[in-house]
Amino acid sequence: MTGSSKPENSYILRYFKLQGLCETTRLLLTAAQVEWTEENPDWPQQKENQPYGHIPVLLRKSAQGEVDFVLSESQVIERYIARKYGLLPANLEQAARQEQVRDRFTEVWLCHLGYCRAIGPRKDVLAVKYETEARKLVEVHSKILKENGSNGHYFGNTTSYADLAAYAFFKFFKHEGPRALERQLNIFSPENAPEINTLVEAIEADPILEPYFAAEKETGVRELTLFK
Repeated sequence: MTGSSKPENSYILRYFKLQGLCETTRLLLTAAQVEWTEENPDWPQQKENQPYGHIPVLLRKSAQGEVDFVLSESQVIERYIARKYGLLPANLEQAARQEQVRDRFTEVWLCHLGYCRAIGPRKDVLAVKYETEARKLVEVHSKILKENGSNGHYFGNTTSYADLAAYAFFKFFKHEGPRALERQLNIFSPENAPEINTLVEAIEADPILEPYFAAEKETGVRELTLFK
């Protein structure tokens, strides 16, 4: 993993005080070892001031302190940071494999949110879909992790974009409440997904991420989403 010891830019991450769509970005900014702060806008009062009317938004500041670049859309922000600071490989095929890992989490996360909001027969349909997608994710991702030596990383032996996205995803489910089907199924538990548990432990032991975990220890784990 590479980071910038003398960053030319600093960043403002504009989002709610939630994990939501931004936990991977927070981890990436920390891993990149750049200066960054978080801004929590009044909502919906500040909605019209955002590029696409929603958040997250990343603002890049020059060495002179002026905002010189603004970016919206959560996964676009993630990939921008990952590419800029070496957390995605320059090789297109290798980068695509990491992005493939990351994008799989989105499908399961959306299944989960759909299940939580659904009522009646639709909820039963989404329960089956969630379980199918979640079990397939564990099967495929465990295989990738094993093929890499069961060292807590998807690729190589250092923390990458795929690892950080995975950590944010499984952290979300770890802190979900009783509304989550995962609470009944325990698909992502250490017993049922030991390779994934090894990844979680590797991320939490990575010294470069110590500022992230120190801040969380001080302020507590963020709420998950706006939807209860």
